[in-house]
Amino acid sequence: MNKVLVIGYGNSLAGDDAFGFYAAQKLVGLELPEYVAVKYIHQLMPEHAEEIAEYDLLICIDAEVSGNHGELRCRLINTDDLHDTGTAAHDYTLESILLLARQLYGKLPEVHLITVSGKNFLTSDRLSPEVEIRIPDVIENVFSIINTKKHLLGLPVIM
Repeated sequence: MNKVLVIGYGNSLAGDDAFGFYAAQKLVGLELPEYVAVKYIHQLMPEHAEEIAEYDLLICIDAEVSGNHGELRCRLINTDDLHDTGTAAHDYTLESILLLARQLYGKLPEVHLITVSGKNFLTSDRLSPEVEIRIPDVIENVFSIINTKKHLLGLPVIM
């Protein structure tokens, strides 16, 4: 089984919605251990369910509309209490993809969600300064989560 998957997602043409996309791009540019896979995508899709089910630890990075601009939140997702929060047939949320992974493949990794509250979600290929400045903090949180879980996964510490 693979160990750690980091997925950053968001629309790179919708301002701060692209936060996860750009944060994951920065992670890809770093030297990471072979047990850490990083993807940056525009949207979670049903085909991601199979890949997610193959990992021990999933860290998702996304923007959110609530909270103060630039506010960083890290939370462990309770995978025992998932509800499909999609509002339409083609609206895929983290929860709906996790439910699909569990229903189709019978397993889920431990899931952490790191979000930053955005300011501008209008058409733009740039992040707001208050949001962009949080990318190093998110990277630090990703490393912290991995290092906290390393003893459970039998992995070395990363810096």
